[in-house]
Amino acid sequence: MRELILAADIGGTLIRVAIADSQGRILEKASTPVPKASDAKVVPMKVLELCDALSAKHGGRRLISKVSIAAIGPLDMTKGAIIRPANMPYNMVPIADVLRDYFDATLIILNDCNAAAIAEKRIGAGKNVDDVVYITMSSGIGGGVVLDGRLLLGKDGNAAEIGHTVVDMSIGMVCGCGKKGHWEAYCGGNSMPKFAKFLAESKYDNVNSTLARKLREGTHTVSAKDIFNYARAGDEFALIFINTIAEINGAGVANVVDTFDPSVISIGGSVALNNVDLVVEKLKPFVEQYAINRVPDIVPTPLGHDAPLIGAVLAAMDPPPKSVFKTP
Repeated sequence: MRELILAADIGGTLIRVAIADSQGRILEKASTPVPKASDAKVVPMKVLELCDALSAKHGGRRLISKVSIAAIGPLDMTKGAIIRPANMPYNMVPIADVLRDYFDATLIILNDCNAAAIAEKRIGAGKNVDDVVYITMSSGIGGGVVLDGRLLLGKDGNAAEIGHTVVDMSIGMVCGCGKKGHWEAYCGGNSMPKFAKFLAESKYDNVNSTLARKLREGTHTVSAKDIFNYARAGDEFALIFINTIAEINGAGVANVVDTFDPSVISIGGSVALNNVDLVVEKLKPFVEQYAINRVPDIVPTPLGHDAPLIGAVLAAMDPPPKSVFKTP
């Protein structure tokens, strides 16, 4: 009988789902915003909803033999749940508890950046090297690391939570996780508007560009996308802000270089991929400035926005340690 793989990427903003064949070829995919509700079970239930819509075109849910979920962290790998996610309004998202009852299939759960790192090593920027780091710059910032050809997991499966490394102890912007000074609190897509407002009201209160005024007034909703658009239009404060986060991103990536000594760093996530010139290219000089190790190639992921989803498919075919929560 024909067998299918269900893969999902649960991010801070979007849920992406794909149906693949037993050889790992993606047949169909779809995405939807992460739902906001009082019950966190709506997140895995949304995965099921997309699964049914896609699998109906390929023989139905009964053909799914493997379910592989790449999710933002941190993860509780004993429960198969997302715990205290910085970019979701939930304390815990029970993935395994919900999904295992719906499928007569192997259930695999892993960090989304670990999944992307698997994809980078197998078919992406790291396919010709043993040491590769994947960094996502999206709603938040995260990492996945392959060293000496092996995925780095750590005792709880949460290694390389690089977005929660400290890059500043003076301003102390509060991260979505509740702690201060984290890289993500300055350069994550959800945090950038708050950091921009802080700078517009303090260090750059003498700059009166359109963006700076809107931030100070507080009557306009400003997103990370808006900030990049203002920068492309030449807004003075937006350009200052882009250069500011370039240095912070550069310091964060330099920490990655000095900690893991990779041959390649592949950068994904919507903030980076939609603004390669203003994010990826601008951080590179600061990596050279701050890193003591030889700086590796730093590239936008060749796998695009689907890197974690592709990694989830690959993980279904060869599950990493600590990731399997059910076998049929």
